[in-house]
Amino acid sequence: MAGRKLQPGEIPALAMEYILHGLRNICYGEIILVAQDGVLMQVEWNEKRRLDCWQDTGSGTCPYSPAALQEIAARIRKEFGLLQYGKLVLVIRHGRLLQIERTEKQRFTGLDGEGI
Repeated sequence: MAGRKLQPGEIPALAMEYILHGLRNICYGEIILVAQDGVLMQVEWNEKRRLDCWQDTGSGTCPYSPAALQEIAARIRKEFGLLQYGKLVLVIRHGRLLQIERTEKQRFTGLDGEGI
């Protein structure tokens, strides 16, 4: 993908739109943002279908107000900005963002070259 180089901690508008789309549409699952050198490398989307609520189709409306989505987007940007190497996992249950998990990995440079 050609384009400008992302700055550390930056989440492009199209990526944030994709993330918020997932938050509006996933009932059970996770959205995973992967960082390397503080730069967003990929966004993964895992949706689970629970058999005990398979019949629940939902109302089809977004569970979040526009103001709430902007607040969530700001929180995601803030948490991702703190990440150098690792993952930011958005855990979704019952169609709501339940928690944000940040897993930081440490690189040891100088041992045998570029790190682990």
